[in-house]
Amino acid sequence: MNELNQYYEISFRIYSLATTLLTAYCYAFLFKPFLSDQSSCRLQKSRIWMVTAAYVCIMLFLQYMPYYINVMLAYGIGILGAFVVMCLLDPVCISQKLFFSISFFSLRWQVWRIVGQITLIPSLFYVQFFAGKDDVFWLRLSIMDCVRDALTGFLLMYVSVRFLLKVYGKKQERMKIRELLILVIPSLSGICAYAMILFYYDSYTNTLGQASLSVKIGYEMLIVIYALICYATNLAIIWLFRQWKTEQEEDRQREIFSRQMQDLESHITEAERLYKDMRTLRHDMGNHLMTLKQLYTRGEYEEAEKYADSLTCEMQRTSIGARSGNPVTDVILSERKKEIEEKGIDFTCDFHYPADSGINAFDISIVLNNGLSNAIEAIERENLPAPYISLYSYHMKNMYVMEIANSFTGDLEADEWNGLPLTTKTGDEHGFGLSSIRQVANKYLGDMEIGKERYEQEERCVLRVMLQIAD
Repeated sequence: MNELNQYYEISFRIYSLATTLLTAYCYAFLFKPFLSDQSSCRLQKSRIWMVTAAYVCIMLFLQYMPYYINVMLAYGIGILGAFVVMCLLDPVCISQKLFFSISFFSLRWQVWRIVGQITLIPSLFYVQFFAGKDDVFWLRLSIMDCVRDALTGFLLMYVSVRFLLKVYGKKQERMKIRELLILVIPSLSGICAYAMILFYYDSYTNTLGQASLSVKIGYEMLIVIYALICYATNLAIIWLFRQWKTEQEEDRQREIFSRQMQDLESHITEAERLYKDMRTLRHDMGNHLMTLKQLYTRGEYEEAEKYADSLTCEMQRTSIGARSGNPVTDVILSERKKEIEEKGIDFTCDFHYPADSGINAFDISIVLNNGLSNAIEAIERENLPAPYISLYSYHMKNMYVMEIANSFTGDLEADEWNGLPLTTKTGDEHGFGLSSIRQVANKYLGDMEIGKERYEQEERCVLRVMLQIAD
């Protein structure tokens, strides 16, 4: 009998170790897509191994330490320890990692509770069907139950994790506190309810032992149904959250596109006005020349000079000051130059449109509009004594580069998530300009960088947009 007890102990310990390893594998499979994708493949794998090893070591330590600890508290400590290690190795999107850790903790008890209750129901019939069997038979039956439970639990957890990833999407993103609360409250409520179920389950075990078989089965099925409801609720909340976030992103893209179309419409209106004035001036040019000729013929030179000066001013007003090689960019640069000079800002421009490069003028206008607008706003916030803005364009191998620089003496803090500078804008106005520029850069397989530099003993903020030129 003592030898059989040892076998029971060995099978139980192997079962505990197997469930811990299988659970750790599912946990690693869950958080793997949400580690920073900027790291190398080897570094990412090492992080996965370290987080998984931390979870396994904590669970084994708690399992074999001589002091008893509540099973829910033990698994909570294990998940918490793995979460801390993961945050230390990859301190990005902490709230998202916290959400998945809590969700996994809730998912674990739901799955294993379902397995435990479903496999417990057949065991209620064992005494009736296998009465009179020897001790070796019961040992074999116990080992078979452990193998069945471990495989069933792992299969359900693996399928659940894959389904959760499919519902949520494999995407790193910043999660606000209110979003985190919306997602974790169902999991936390399920965990608290499970703790109460364990308490009442242990308290009334003896009472249920004396109850009829139908009462026992009914009670176990109620627990299974509750676990299934909690599981479905968690996934439904996550699915609804993802749908809401997708709609938000679509609304943001529509807003960006709407603003771009408004800018394009204003440029077209300004271009139409300028060309209308030019056509009017050209139409009246014959009359103007005739008037000048008559004034010179009559010897009214002073009046002729005044008339010529006014005609020159009118021609300058109706002319497009910029000559970049494209009418769209000409209009934009003329408008921005006028705005910049009216604000008392020195403006230097050496911009040339990349003709025959495959780059759309509308995309170039997005970069120029938003880049120059951000430069103007930055200078107005700084209130510098001698502000300036410079715009240059040049080719670098197969890349077309636009560089916008402005005087800047403040601190340029970057957002750790998207790499874009933090601004004073809030709400829906935040980040539209730079997001639009980045979209243009990505469209042409290029890149965008913005940072603070020192040039000729002066500090400045520089925006560089690199677009790949088509062959």
